[in-house]
Amino acid sequence: MLGRTGWAMCVLLAGVAATTPAWAGEEPKFEDLNPSGKPDGFKAGLSTRYAIWYDSGTWHFRTTTGAKESQEFSGTIEVIGGKMTALNPVKVEGKKAKKNKDYGAWNPAGTQFKFSLTTAKGFVDGFDLQVNDKATALKLVLKVNGLEVPKDVFVGAKNAHPSAASFYLPARPDK
Repeated sequence: MLGRTGWAMCVLLAGVAATTPAWAGEEPKFEDLNPSGKPDGFKAGLSTRYAIWYDSGTWHFRTTTGAKESQEFSGTIEVIGGKMTALNPVKVEGKKAKKNKDYGAWNPAGTQFKFSLTTAKGFVDGFDLQVNDKATALKLVLKVNGLEVPKDVFVGAKNAHPSAASFYLPARPDK
């Protein structure tokens, strides 16, 4: 499990990781989603959901729930054609929690991030992610309590849902 210190170490290690292509094959098919802007009305304690948006060169990933029991949000984010350059945790419990269940780890090449965030009712967990200019796409595979639930994934200001819980978005939609 990684608290703030562990997440910071991941960021530091990934920043010096060698770059190797994580993907070779067919061109990814992008979802017809506009990831720009924070999902309209997003706040802590809404229904169980991911909120994902892109703004000023940074990807924002947040989780929240209104369910009585904590929910586990897990998945992988793969950077196609480039690598991650920064990752900053947002509102993860860190050392203050009795038992920190939030986890995140990069592969040595900085091309894939695996995470698991346990989010309690009325709270928000998440992270901000940046990729280099060589990155062409992000492949996201997202789960809630071990299930792929695309209706629980809200992308961009229009709260759009992907067609599946495994999907691609352009890495740098502003370019």
